Formats: sequence, structure tokens, C-alpha cells
Amino acid sequence: MPEGLKDAEKCIELDPTFSKGYTRKGAIQFFMKEYDKAMETYQEGLKHDPSNQELLDGVKRCIQQINKANRGELTPEELKERQGKAMQDPEIQNILTDPVMRQVLIDFQENPRAAQDHLKNPGVKQKIQKLVSAGIVQMK
Repeated sequence: MPEGLKDAEKCIELDPTFSKGYTRKGAIQFFMKEYDKAMETYQEGLKHDPSNQELLDGVKRCIQQINKANRGELTPEELKERQGKAMQDPEIQNILTDPVMRQVLIDFQENPRAAQDHLKNPGVKQKIQKLVSAGIVQMK
């Protein structure tokens, strides 16, 4: 873990309401191309400072990067790198090894109506959003 990331996490630990900690942590995660984690960090910061422009801009940049993958605008190398990083995330690994989520992902490919039903479940929807943000699943 980069030292800057450790410093930002310590900053947040010492004062969870200090928005600079979130902007720094999010910027480092963004630079590391961990857009899903960066977006979570920026959103967490917005809970403490909802009008902070740096945090709002960070969320916007993350969404733009995530949408690039969904629009097919990444090179195969960029997509492979992004997916490789995501697969190192224990949360992603847990989602992909969950038998229920595996069936949900199969339904997304084979049965769009069932997929829509799955998205009504908040837990499933959150996990799908995590996979999309990480670049594992593409929604076109």
C-alpha cells in the first residue's frame, strides 16, 4: 500500500469529518485505477461534507472512468489491467464465489427479465454495482 494512502487513512481515522482525508485517499485510489474504491471513498466523504466540490468532482471523475468500460472505450489491455486489479479485491472474490450471485450473473446473460427481478433486491443490486464499478461486469 502506498505511503500516501496510509497517511490519508490515518487522517480519516483521526478525524472522520475532515474532508481533505477523503479527497486525498480518493485521489490516490483513482491514480491507482481503483475507481470503485475511489468512488466509495468520495461518497463516504460526502456523508460528512455534502457540498464539498472536490469530493463531488471526484465522484464525477470515477463515474466517467467506470462508464468508459461500459461503453467499450477501454483498450483490451486497460480492461484486462482493471479486471486484474479488481480480482485481487477480497470483496469482489466473495461476490464472484457466492452461488446465488453466480446464478444472478448467468441470468443477466441468459434471461434479461430475471435480471430485472434480481435488481429489485437491494443486496444483489449493490453487489452488481460493485462488479460494474470494478470493471468485472459491463452493462451496455
